[in-house]
Amino acid sequence: MPKELVRLAYSQIVTAAAVFARAFGEDPLMVYAIPNRGERARLLPEVYLRMIRFGHLAGEVHVTAGAIEGVAGWLPPDAKWTRENIEASGMHQLATLIGDDAYQRYREVVGREWQARQRDMLAPCWYLFLLGVEPARQRRGLGGELMRPILERADRDNLACYLETENQRNVPFYLKQGFEVIVDGEEAGPSGVRFWTFRRTPKRSLE
Repeated sequence: MPKELVRLAYSQIVTAAAVFARAFGEDPLMVYAIPNRGERARLLPEVYLRMIRFGHLAGEVHVTAGAIEGVAGWLPPDAKWTRENIEASGMHQLATLIGDDAYQRYREVVGREWQARQRDMLAPCWYLFLLGVEPARQRRGLGGELMRPILERADRDNLACYLETENQRNVPFYLKQGFEVIVDGEEAGPSGVRFWTFRRTPKRSLE
């Protein structure tokens, strides 16, 4: 039975960030940025707290109703990375939070991804910048359910969707959701971290 989804309330951000930290504890990008497992476990809730807060300010964040088992954060086509939203979310504190070296490693990868996004997505699109599911609930279809509200809206509005992943095991999942690969496992500079980018063209209604 499909899970009921709701818009994230501001009061739920801390809980959602903890779910994300558990979901991405062994993510290749985060392992590269923060190699020590104990440090990752300590820092990631605060990292994702800021990212989710930014999504709450600049876009839309959907979660499962009741106990939060998964989180999807989208930025709409007209989203702006304004200084006001960055500062209000605390995103500007990331370097101080995780340390300059870890932040520079993080930027190595996301900077390459940003370049690819600017190059390949010239038309307006929805950008899936956060998708995470509680580890015990993964591989049961919940990720696809969390994406559905915006995918359906994008279809109605004839808009594309875009995302990136640094985890190869996610590639079949996104293909199943109707995305096509644009960048196929490009290495992000000297990091050794590979990334994939995806685009989903809007589906035509049969009605």
